[in-house]
Amino acid sequence: MKFHEAIACFAAGALLAVGGAAAGSAWKSLERLPERDPVRVVVEGKSRNYFRVAPQSPLMIEIEGPARLRVVSRVELPAGAEGKVSYGLQVTEGKRVLESQRTETEPSTDARPAQGGGLVGQSRQMIVVIRKGSRTLKLSSEGERSVLVRLLTSSPGRDRPETVSLTPVEAPRSVSLKEDEKLISYYSALPGKPVRFRIVGPTTLELLSRLDYDQTMRGTQSYRLRVTDGSKRPREVEFKTTKALTATWVELPDRLPSKFRRMELPVPVGTHDISVELVKPETGSVEIHARIPEPEVGKIE
Repeated sequence: MKFHEAIACFAAGALLAVGGAAAGSAWKSLERLPERDPVRVVVEGKSRNYFRVAPQSPLMIEIEGPARLRVVSRVELPAGAEGKVSYGLQVTEGKRVLESQRTETEPSTDARPAQGGGLVGQSRQMIVVIRKGSRTLKLSSEGERSVLVRLLTSSPGRDRPETVSLTPVEAPRSVSLKEDEKLISYYSALPGKPVRFRIVGPTTLELLSRLDYDQTMRGTQSYRLRVTDGSKRPREVEFKTTKALTATWVELPDRLPSKFRRMELPVPVGTHDISVELVKPETGSVEIHARIPEPEVGKIE
């Protein structure tokens, strides 16, 4: 099925915040942490303070809530490294897991360590919502290589900018999510049948995904998405989810939506054809809602 082409063109900075709707407050970087020296990374000619995290050396963070913590990560790589590298991050408070991420990356052409001859990966990020009160968080990593993280905080803020929902240029079908008397359009991504968007950057594409539960599916389920930007190497992200309690699909009476999972894709300058495809499970379907936050000038971290 073909849909009208929607091209979003904004003169905005990349790597905007991901939130329930979008960020409403400015992000402030944490430049110093107790008993942990920063690692300098040069990003597009500008120096940034990162902190090293390794499986045997987690990072402890003291933070006052309510707030949001934005974790921008870059895996450390040796000089001459090529291809993809996988790693994971997890933020916990005591025994409670606040947020986790498993992702892939490859060597960055826009960032490098300020010292030494090594490389760093393209940035990935996640947002952690912090409850009210003084909190001690542990940021740990999984994988063969150490990970550099840049930490930024923001107050929740009452005012949230509007977002722009995108209509794909191609998708197998469209469905309507009904929740709290609201209808929201989603578009299906199937194995071998991706949903495709055309975006003009720079901006940040936010993708909300929901796995379709059939009558045989119970409890926690996992799914993997492949996101491709034109000729660039595809990025694969795996999510775990559970069935939504208050939402339904209007057009799919034999399916129930999962709780949504969110990812974002920085979109550089130019026109980009971005496709989203379901890789795992090999049968089934995932519904995608794409949007762009109201543009605000930001800095690449």
